[in-house]
Amino acid sequence: MRKSLLTLALSLLLLLCLTVSAAQAEWEPKCIPEPYAASYEDDIRSIAINRYEKNNCVYFVCDVQLENVSAFQAPYTTGEALPLSELVQGTGAVLAINADDFGSHKYGTIIRGGQVLRTHDTTRHMLIVDVDGSLQVRSDRKGENPDQLAPQLLSEKVRHTFEFGPVLVENGQISAFLSAFDVISTRSTRWESRTAIGMISPLHYVLIVADGRQPGYSDGMTLPELQSLMVQYGAQVALNLDGGGSTELWFSGQILNSPCGGHERRLSDIICF
Repeated sequence: MRKSLLTLALSLLLLLCLTVSAAQAEWEPKCIPEPYAASYEDDIRSIAINRYEKNNCVYFVCDVQLENVSAFQAPYTTGEALPLSELVQGTGAVLAINADDFGSHKYGTIIRGGQVLRTHDTTRHMLIVDVDGSLQVRSDRKGENPDQLAPQLLSEKVRHTFEFGPVLVENGQISAFLSAFDVISTRSTRWESRTAIGMISPLHYVLIVADGRQPGYSDGMTLPELQSLMVQYGAQVALNLDGGGSTELWFSGQILNSPCGGHERRLSDIICF
């Protein structure tokens, strides 16, 4: 009798473990179709990547899903800038992109891992990563007091902030470019290397990395083209990050794109999963 009860208990425990494991592996439908150019999945993240060539532009679209916001990492250095492939070391991440390179300028309110690194006024647009993995943006920075903004964001348990822009998508709709934004050109005739991140739902993101400045291989992408792609792939909110020579996509130890400078640019920060 005891042996039967023990066997039953072990069977129920195994069934429970299998149920939990199956629940952990349930991800939302991916925003890109199979077959994938590259993919990775474990208990804490699901990643799929496709490569496209269109309108003289080579670009990559990444579907990223996380089990918890702790897997949304933002390594940085306050000392000498480093290549992305060095910044990602020791994080356990399998996918990384360049971020806002905040160390190359003095502007904005920078929070990483719940710690304030800097406060300064800015015309840049802010991307906010909340504790539940959702993304928000701030574009109207007129009259903003950064010394008040930082503690407000911390009280809301904001995990990271990134300062670049412009905002590409809000509420699932293409955003108009504000005249006050003067960080980069928003002209529809400006083709560049681009890096951008969007949120499909909390903990479900779409990344777009476009190569540019390489005639015969890839001319780049305009911001309106980038906006259209973000909406096409289901982004509810999206922000343009640093681009040009900083644009880089790293996956499992390999650089997938072709940095326009011919090599990795040294950066102050990255985003990785």
